[in-house]
Amino acid sequence: MSSKDFLLEIGTEPMPARFCKPALDQLLEKTQAALTENRLGFKSAKVLGTLRRLTIIVEGVEDKSQALDKEVQGPPSRLLKDDKGNYTPQADGFARKNGLKAEELTTITTPKGEFLLAKVNIPGESAAAILAREVPKIIASLEFPKTLEWEETRFRFGRPIRSLTALLGKSVVNFRLAGIKSGRHIVGLPAHTKKPISLTEPGKYKDALKRLLVIVDPDERRDALVKRLEGEARRAGYKLDLDLDLVEETLWMTEHPVPVYGEFRKEFLELPAPLLSLVQKKQLKFFPLLDGTRLASGFLGVRDGVSEGQALVREGYQRVISARLSDAVFFFGRDKASNLAARLPMLERVTYQKGLGSMAQKTVRVAALAKSLCDMIRHSYVEVNETAVAEIARLCYADLVTEVVKEFPELQGAMGGVYARLEHDDERVALGLEQFYYPVGGKSPVPATAEGAIASLAGKLDTLAGNFALGNVPTGSADPFALRRQALGTIRILLEKQLPIDLEAAFDAALALLPVPCDAKKVHGELSEFVWARAQAFFEERGFKVDEVRSVKAGGLVNLSKTFLRLAAVASVRKNPDFEPLAAAFKRAANILKQAKVDLSNGGVVDRDALKEEAEVALYDALVWMEGEVKQKLISDGYEPGLRALVAIKPHLDKFFESVMVMVEDQQLKKQRLALLSKLVRLFNSVADLSELQAAAN
Repeated sequence: MSSKDFLLEIGTEPMPARFCKPALDQLLEKTQAALTENRLGFKSAKVLGTLRRLTIIVEGVEDKSQALDKEVQGPPSRLLKDDKGNYTPQADGFARKNGLKAEELTTITTPKGEFLLAKVNIPGESAAAILAREVPKIIASLEFPKTLEWEETRFRFGRPIRSLTALLGKSVVNFRLAGIKSGRHIVGLPAHTKKPISLTEPGKYKDALKRLLVIVDPDERRDALVKRLEGEARRAGYKLDLDLDLVEETLWMTEHPVPVYGEFRKEFLELPAPLLSLVQKKQLKFFPLLDGTRLASGFLGVRDGVSEGQALVREGYQRVISARLSDAVFFFGRDKASNLAARLPMLERVTYQKGLGSMAQKTVRVAALAKSLCDMIRHSYVEVNETAVAEIARLCYADLVTEVVKEFPELQGAMGGVYARLEHDDERVALGLEQFYYPVGGKSPVPATAEGAIASLAGKLDTLAGNFALGNVPTGSADPFALRRQALGTIRILLEKQLPIDLEAAFDAALALLPVPCDAKKVHGELSEFVWARAQAFFEERGFKVDEVRSVKAGGLVNLSKTFLRLAAVASVRKNPDFEPLAAAFKRAANILKQAKVDLSNGGVVDRDALKEEAEVALYDALVWMEGEVKQKLISDGYEPGLRALVAIKPHLDKFFESVMVMVEDQQLKKQRLALLSKLVRLFNSVADLSELQAAAN
């Protein structure tokens, strides 16, 4: 069967950068699904696009869809004809529904009886007909954060559609949507030319647009942008501060990105680096330049296309950055007239959240919680300056009422560190304030010091506890208070800083400090499950299996660092060929105890002399020896050697189950054997609950 390439370009007015990539992902997914559903074969599909066009190219589209023979079961066969020998309404309706006449129906016998059967042949359909029908549906199904209406049919889209280019091979796929008829014309960069050109076939699309100064392939445009930025930075004698998020945003703001070098007055370099960088990146979408490790007075703006007026563009960029930096100087100057401690009373007038009081009240809670966390680790291997932790917690929200942060909210935390350094505070305090909100993303760094980590943890735990107490539990994709990010940040801080903090106890401490009444036990349970779910996802992303993670869930939040080591031990020792049979035997022991309703925390004391069978005595002796051996290995060598030592119990456990009946009529003997199994299960549970492990598939 012959094939052709298909191209669809949806030409629009400029769309916001955040709309473009998700829309292209949808376009690819929905187009492939529609072709598959219509049994229309194709080789491959890819999407291209800019802020003004969403494009998909499908290569090797077959000329016709595959024919389909199918059998459709209908109503009971007794409904084929009535008493007079006429076809019933049910039979007629079933036949028409499947494109047949009633006399063409047959019957089929099933275990449930005899039914009418329609043997349907669906012939192949031309690719052009399928595309003409399906493409308008695909376009209409694309979703955007916001949509507009602009024409009389009241069609909605992310931005008004101005052209529809649809080619199958060299032929136009004809359809009409939003008052626009599909065709073969494409337009280039508006600043270069507004005259459309005629496209003869899909394969010439990219090159045709390049001649019109449009780099339609996002990967090519990204490479061009980065190379041009780096080249322009070198020519200016500086190094580029390459912000990948800004690169991605700029990618979808331009069709032909051209860097423009500019400079601002050197006195602006006296501004704090975070403030100077944010004004350039976030407000103006400019790329900062570095002179060594410090920000330079040069910058790079990016315009769309080239012209003879580049000097005027540069002048415009320099005027706008000068105005914005002048504002920043004004706000920063006003802030320097005071200090952070003097601003604390102002937090009384800032509402944190309805039901949870003001930011001043949140500050008090965070300080108290930070002290509780310090108490938990006071006698551990972690060295912490508790005075610095208390000061970070006291000042952590003070910068929220500074002029700079009110104007630039993204700088919360960073400016706290700046002002603390200006006040000549302890660097641990300044760094802790600067990094109080860390980590801000899944891969961004956690606070560098233990002091900063503990204060940051206290802030996150108060946020989690407060929202759960109010019932603000994330559902589906809705998480307006970013609680998943707070929970993941909590997990990463504990693991990466190796803090031996009991999260279960921390939840209790956080809930006790809240001003809102709640069922503390219920909320604690919900909060524990939520945070553990984030921990499980974190572990799974690092390659651990679901059942392995479940095996260390019991007590998993008491010390996450140890939980990680237990998990790593299970994953490693599981490769031992004796481990899977041992896990199965362990599961058998656990099930027996469960059915007997034995409380593992008080499973009873085993009296060796009360045991009768050689196998149970041998198991007891092995457990006694192994208990000391495993505990010693857990203390000195770690969980993996301890778990490996436990594997040696397998022969004794096998013999026990081969020759010993646990649930005997002799109640005292049964009690002793259950106590023996309890001793075994408790020893294993010090590392993991092996009953959670699933046998490997054959």
